[in-house]
Amino acid sequence: MMPQSDGSNVFFVFNGVNLLLNCVEDGVWRLRNKNNSAFDNMGAAQTLARDLGEEYDKAPVHIECETGSESFTVREQSGSYVTVDKNSISFFDSSCLKVRELISVKNENGSAFVRLKVFEDERFYGTGERFDCVNQRGKKLNIYAVDRWCQTKGNSYIPIPFLFSSRCNALLMNRYEHSVFDICSSKKDEIVIEQKYAPADLYIFTGGSPSDILSAYCRLTGFAPMPPEWSFGTLVCRYHPEFQTKEGVFAMTDAMKENDFPWDAVILEGFRPYNKDNLPELREISDRVHSLGKKVMLYEQCGRFPQNSEELCGLDDSYAVSSNEGVWLDETSSYNLVDNFSKKKMRCIDLTSERSREKWSEFWDGYINDIGVEGAKIDFCEQFPDRESIEFADGRNPMAAHHWFPTLYNVFQFRHFNTKPQGGVNFSRGGGIGAQRYPFVWAGDQRREFFFLKVVIKAALSLGLSGVPFVSWDMAGYQPSFNPVDRRFENKVFIRGLEFTAFSANIQTHGKIKRPYDFDGHTKDVYRAYSHLHECLKPYLIEQSAVSCKTGVPLLRHLFLFDPSDEKTFDIEDEYMLGGALLVAPVLRRRNKRCIYLPKGQWINIFNGKEYKGSQVLRNYKVPLESVPVFRLAGAQSACLDEVLENAKPLLNKINELSKRK
Repeated sequence: MMPQSDGSNVFFVFNGVNLLLNCVEDGVWRLRNKNNSAFDNMGAAQTLARDLGEEYDKAPVHIECETGSESFTVREQSGSYVTVDKNSISFFDSSCLKVRELISVKNENGSAFVRLKVFEDERFYGTGERFDCVNQRGKKLNIYAVDRWCQTKGNSYIPIPFLFSSRCNALLMNRYEHSVFDICSSKKDEIVIEQKYAPADLYIFTGGSPSDILSAYCRLTGFAPMPPEWSFGTLVCRYHPEFQTKEGVFAMTDAMKENDFPWDAVILEGFRPYNKDNLPELREISDRVHSLGKKVMLYEQCGRFPQNSEELCGLDDSYAVSSNEGVWLDETSSYNLVDNFSKKKMRCIDLTSERSREKWSEFWDGYINDIGVEGAKIDFCEQFPDRESIEFADGRNPMAAHHWFPTLYNVFQFRHFNTKPQGGVNFSRGGGIGAQRYPFVWAGDQRREFFFLKVVIKAALSLGLSGVPFVSWDMAGYQPSFNPVDRRFENKVFIRGLEFTAFSANIQTHGKIKRPYDFDGHTKDVYRAYSHLHECLKPYLIEQSAVSCKTGVPLLRHLFLFDPSDEKTFDIEDEYMLGGALLVAPVLRRRNKRCIYLPKGQWINIFNGKEYKGSQVLRNYKVPLESVPVFRLAGAQSACLDEVLENAKPLLNKINELSKRK
């Protein structure tokens, strides 16, 4: 067990396993086990940085190793340290508080297994996008992207092996390969991580504030770039089959104008790339939309190109990922059984080939520069296979491709769209470690039911606690309810979903459901008021998003991030902070009241000006259908919020008036 140290790295054997320990920055430790004959430095963060042309082989900080007769201690300058004896590897913060104890590391059949002790009172957040709950204690999770459509348990389009403790520490398994996190499910006081197909590469973030931890995580995996200002508005999408023709798109633009509904961009799902035949019509649509001062986005399936793409756009098999069966790959088994009853074949661009990337960029340049496309909605990111038979141009191991391929592809596309002066953006529903590097992600498909309103908030809060600050969703659902009884309440679900979506990064109307202008007059009045209110909020959203890009703290924040010392916030999953100054407590059930917890501070309802002391529960708070509880934190820092709320007064008054109608 006695270590060998070179001042930056400590090599030692723990229970028969060769380990390497170093410190990457103050309070952040990295522990790896040996794979075959060497320690693998190319974990997920390093692989993504290398692929993006960034520095990836960063030197660890200086450490001191103190040896005893049966143990040793490794210290770094800020005061955090690690002790190792025959039974455990314990991590301490700078105040000498033990934050995590690792009790076992082993290799078995090509996989690594890590066991860690946990404290009785800990909650565990993160692990990427989770629809069933934010606190994942008691769950056994596959860190593997799957499309299970409206299922909420075990489904995730963006799984991230980052686990955030309510005791203000965190861990990251820095691999793109499939892993399994057993978070106190098999044993109530243990976390067991199975890392498949790869050695363990574990980061331990020993402490600080939640924002300190998220910043450290983003220094490792990348900070989010700032989205363009127009992407914080309203995006209109799909409405099949209307968006299959220019006449359908123009009818939408006319209807939005006639109803005085603001919008900022249209996503043309019916005009997909790789088809030269639709270019004249697409150019006509783009010209009309741009003449209105709006933006144009396309829809695509993550890195795929179709059978006839060679004749249409010059993309042939030589640009594709290949396998021992050719370039047409069976998509992964995580496809959606609702849409697809059997696997499909897919052909994807080889991102590891410079020649292929250049050809792909050349192809998209035609849409960006000639047509004027500002972005794309990128779907089916979870379907890239990870099989040993797949061959990439640079010879890399394909068993991590299921997660790194969509992550890298989305970053490439975002950077490509963002070459336009007004900025570009892609919306994606998939990825892995580093998903924050391409705003926005959106939360997949849900039905228009009250149940799913809760689901998208949980997904957004989980992603925020996983380092992904910008999350969108299909406002009030993508699909009508299957239940005829629930369909009777479609307008109420629409209104309740609208209310909190207006207090989020953007409004995205999308799906096989009623469009805003197809509802009754009262519902349209409510939509008009809230969509204009969202427009008023843009300066605040942009201001707070700049903070997110700098710090890693999400735009929509779990109340734990507001006050990690307040245990009453730990299990609240139906309220959130929008930036640092607004608390939103939406109604997510078919009722007109709810209980609201206000953390410490002085809070002011922005709709009626009533003030409330914090650290209390407002029980059975009355919330008419047309209203949503939103409270401003007195004294919160914002350079623009006073002006924003002053400009919004007519709309706030209008909503108050609508909420009093019978």
